[in-house]
Amino acid sequence: MVDTPNVAVLKSLLSVRRSVRSFREHPLSITSLETLLHAGQGHTSPDGRRTAPSAHALYPLGLTVVVRRVQGLTPGVYTYDGRTGKLSRYGDALDVGSLNSAALGDEQWLEEAPAVIAIVSDREAAIRHFADQQSDGLRGARYVDFEAGAVTQNMYLSATATGLGGVVVMGFDDLRMGKTLKLEAPTFPVALFCVGHAL
Repeated sequence: MVDTPNVAVLKSLLSVRRSVRSFREHPLSITSLETLLHAGQGHTSPDGRRTAPSAHALYPLGLTVVVRRVQGLTPGVYTYDGRTGKLSRYGDALDVGSLNSAALGDEQWLEEAPAVIAIVSDREAAIRHFADQQSDGLRGARYVDFEAGAVTQNMYLSATATGLGGVVVMGFDDLRMGKTLKLEAPTFPVALFCVGHAL
């Protein structure tokens, strides 16, 4: 069977996708960042369906962005609205070292990437929603982690398609990272996606 052009493109993206941990100083374009964010949590229909799947269409995930070097954006912390595709700034630029200090290891790419996209969730909402399936809460928590994985893969492929590099980070202190990102309970970080131009 001969691959269609779309299948060939997908196979190519999957074959060259790699984690990138070293970034150039070159800033991201706003268009590149918006493309990544749409891939992760953009709305694809009027009823709120998104680019990544969600069990029972609950959609407990959101995206928060630490902007350092993005053309047209003031450094700071932003939230992404997948319905409108817009970013809203709600926090000042983070202190140097603050993301890495909340990590479990020395992960300098958290500080060097032009942008860090935090996949955040209302995990408690998912736990409550799926309590009838598993009363200890593990079912809802599993769905959140699964969905975050789908979001991450979408952003990996989007980064690869646009000539960027990225790496996901999950080794961090949840409470400390949430405080660093100025998240309000019940929202907590699930994963961080560092993105930029690869060295």
